[in-house]
Amino acid sequence: MIALKINDTRKMMQTLLSETTFDSFALQEASVTMDTTLFLDGRLNRAFFPEKKQPPASQSFSLYQDNRPLLSSYMKGELSPLSFKIVLQAPHDYMQKLLQSPELTIDPSSVKALILTFRFEHDMLTCLTGIAFHTFVPDKSLDTLWDNAVRKSLAHMQIAFEDM
Repeated sequence: MIALKINDTRKMMQTLLSETTFDSFALQEASVTMDTTLFLDGRLNRAFFPEKKQPPASQSFSLYQDNRPLLSSYMKGELSPLSFKIVLQAPHDYMQKLLQSPELTIDPSSVKALILTFRFEHDMLTCLTGIAFHTFVPDKSLDTLWDNAVRKSLAHMQIAFEDM
């Protein structure tokens, strides 16, 4: 797990709220504090969907693309939020691709999710990486791969950051 300070807050916010970059990620949760607090629990409520339109059984959370317009609308305006937190889960296909890396020394079936958390507090935007496992895993090879992939992606998006 790493914590990165995003130096280009404006560009990162544009990427998060106006572009499709993270649309294929699942939204685990989001909270935005302004004059009121908006909280989104990204878990799918299967009772909402008609039987013929049920999401795949493997999908536990809604996609970020379905929630991004609401978050963008809520945060739009002259004043910045007091704080926000957006917790995303990397797409299953991406996770499976990363798990095929020859550098990996853990059992891929022990991995539940690759997590990316964006947090804005005290006028500072941070990005934190994390991994959810089904069981305790002392090996850190996947942490290193995920951390490096996030750094590389931010650099590719030309978003300035520094390690905290």
